[in-house]
Amino acid sequence: MCWNGWASSAVAIAGFSSAYFLRKKGQPKEIYIPPAYFVLMEGLQAVTYTVVGSCGNPINTLLTDLAIVHISFQPFFINMLGMEFIDPQVKQRIKKYVYAICALTAAFCLLRLVPAPGLLGRCELGTPMCSHLETCAYRGQWHIGWHVLLNGFNERWRWYVFAGFLVPIVYGSWKWSLYHYIVGPFLASLTTTDVNERPAVWCLLSTCIIALLVNTRVRNYVYVKRWYLWKYARPRGLVEEPAP
Repeated sequence: MCWNGWASSAVAIAGFSSAYFLRKKGQPKEIYIPPAYFVLMEGLQAVTYTVVGSCGNPINTLLTDLAIVHISFQPFFINMLGMEFIDPQVKQRIKKYVYAICALTAAFCLLRLVPAPGLLGRCELGTPMCSHLETCAYRGQWHIGWHVLLNGFNERWRWYVFAGFLVPIVYGSWKWSLYHYIVGPFLASLTTTDVNERPAVWCLLSTCIIALLVNTRVRNYVYVKRWYLWKYARPRGLVEEPAP
């Protein structure tokens, strides 16, 4: 199978249409904004296909850097959605701290683009999107791969993993993290052996999140009704109601 710009465009249009559908249904912005942001990457990739493989082309370099910028801010939207699957009162108490962690994570991810090998070292070859030669979007095994001149800070994107997967588990949205992991990095690893291509495939497969959101019955399975740590986040004096 070989993906192309037209396929990415179709996915982007379908994704934005689904987000609009959720908005028209009266869903909260925390439900329809994240999928719109996720499919924005597919739109970016559709444009990238016009210059894919043209390493040294400044447009190719710009679009590749924009992909890293998009990835850097993804934890905001992962957690925006994740907090919709927990107790609303807990969400109100923790969201400012969660978004603060996401802001710090975005800064640390963007810092990887700073060309300062003398100060921050170089990325480890063989890790996702690392290159010591050039920044370029190229054709992977079936989708887009990214070579990026990254420094050694935040190696292996540890802060992204922390904010995108571990933080939701801490505040109780473990079902969401599990679902996101399965339809994201796990499935991506099964479809390509190229570690530089997996992030783009992961973003494509994240459109499965839309299927979760549109189908309310499926969405209900992701809600968490009890979590041990919630007792520290609820207002004092609030008694937890027994789960039905």
